Amino acid sequence: MRICLISREYPPDTGWGGIATFAKHLAHGLRDLGHDVEVVALAEGPAKTVDVEGIRVHRVEPYAVEGDLGAVSMCMPYSRYVLRTTAGLWEKFFELHSKNPFDVVDTPELLAEGLMPAVTKVAPLLIRLYTPHSKFIAEKLHSVHPSFDHQFVAMLERVAMRSADVITSPSDDLAEFVSNDLNYPRQLIEIVRNPIDPDVFNPDGVKELPSDGRKTVLFVGRLEERKGIRYLVEAIPEILKSYKNVRFVIIGDDTVNAESKQTSVLAQLKESLTNSNSLDSVQFINRVPLNSLPNYYRSADICVVPSVYDNSPYTCLEAMSCGRAVVGTSAGGTCEYLIDGESGIIVPPRDSAALATAILSILTDDKEQERLSQNARQRVLEKFQRKEIARQTVELYKLAIDRFRPETKLYLKDSSECLSDADAIMYAFDKMLYDLLYQESIAFRFKHWGRLAKNRPRLMGAKILAAIVRKFLPFSPMKRQQASMLSKLEEEIKVKQRKAPKNSSPQQRELVAAGERKNS
Repeated sequence: MRICLISREYPPDTGWGGIATFAKHLAHGLRDLGHDVEVVALAEGPAKTVDVEGIRVHRVEPYAVEGDLGAVSMCMPYSRYVLRTTAGLWEKFFELHSKNPFDVVDTPELLAEGLMPAVTKVAPLLIRLYTPHSKFIAEKLHSVHPSFDHQFVAMLERVAMRSADVITSPSDDLAEFVSNDLNYPRQLIEIVRNPIDPDVFNPDGVKELPSDGRKTVLFVGRLEERKGIRYLVEAIPEILKSYKNVRFVIIGDDTVNAESKQTSVLAQLKESLTNSNSLDSVQFINRVPLNSLPNYYRSADICVVPSVYDNSPYTCLEAMSCGRAVVGTSAGGTCEYLIDGESGIIVPPRDSAALATAILSILTDDKEQERLSQNARQRVLEKFQRKEIARQTVELYKLAIDRFRPETKLYLKDSSECLSDADAIMYAFDKMLYDLLYQESIAFRFKHWGRLAKNRPRLMGAKILAAIVRKFLPFSPMKRQQASMLSKLEEEIKVKQRKAPKNSSPQQRELVAAGERKNS
């Protein structure tokens, strides 16, 4: 089977989180089963096609909208990012699919990555749930509020999901939410658990952190509210009161506080630890590449996943696979992977006292730590091996192929026109917002002419000339001839101000050329 995975995130370049981890494990699992797999993902720099551990990965840049005026980025920054990246991923996918068609497409629901394959019905489509934007809005995760910007992103995701041939979820908890959100039959959402390679994430091997005689409690994840790091930091002083022979290692990228928009979360955590005289017992490490993570898990005695919400955190699965005792929360799907009292301990979210109690119960009982560790490893071997998850996914690809009905597509024109139509809509919306700002704000007008003078002086000169001619045209003795010249000049200005950006694709440059030919 020829399979395309479309995913913004794919390691190592864009290995930002769980989506990247899942995509990698799935790609390798499918390849090991003998399938032809290609990945279309975002690039960290220039676009390129590379071989990543035997998987062909096409790295793309966000689509550069013609005549990008930047108004959408001021009013709807999330939507602009979604539209540009979704279009960029589609452009490369359609190029590949046109030359050598794929049997099926697999993509996350997050930020509507599968929107264009969904509405064009060019191939059977499986959409995989992670955490839809509507969930962020409903739970106010990352302080996401129901603004038009965020609601628009959620709407695009819903359109893609409702148009997919198969929807899968890594947890029953998330499947239930999406079923209610979409008014979509729960029984049609297939449960496919997150896969992992237990040969890589295993208990035996290199330990990155040298032992200093203390037990080690490990956290892996972004330093943000949703990951619950604040509650672990609040629990640390309480743990140290009862058990001093322990160190805490926190691995993850710093983020900006979602409420203040200015304060570093890392700085806030360090300030809290300093105030409680606990900072000397804590080590902070920046994000570690996926391939190096097993060495850190092996260095730990206990791993903590204190998420406020996670559909199925990979940090839990990775720690279990490395045979480590895990403390997680009941929020989201963690408790569907980690069985309370058998392969770990589950506590309520946002409860630092319960977190401290659970961690202490393992720190002070070596036999219990060993039991939980062995059971965690065994559960991974029985339930979450990536080859088995890949096999289950292939069966769902067959289901998607069986359900595929191209006549039900929402985009009724030829699929080759989808990108140009999307570009025209994005430009028209951008121009509408830009014109509104120009009309209502004197400050914006000054910025507009300043940017134009700096970046496109010839276009600015043409606009000034057109304005002067238009002003004095009623008084001109050669009104008819000058009106004709003015009309041609204004048409030329319209074409030139939609000039494709420097980083545009050949297809985009052709769109501009077509516009120039049409107006010539």
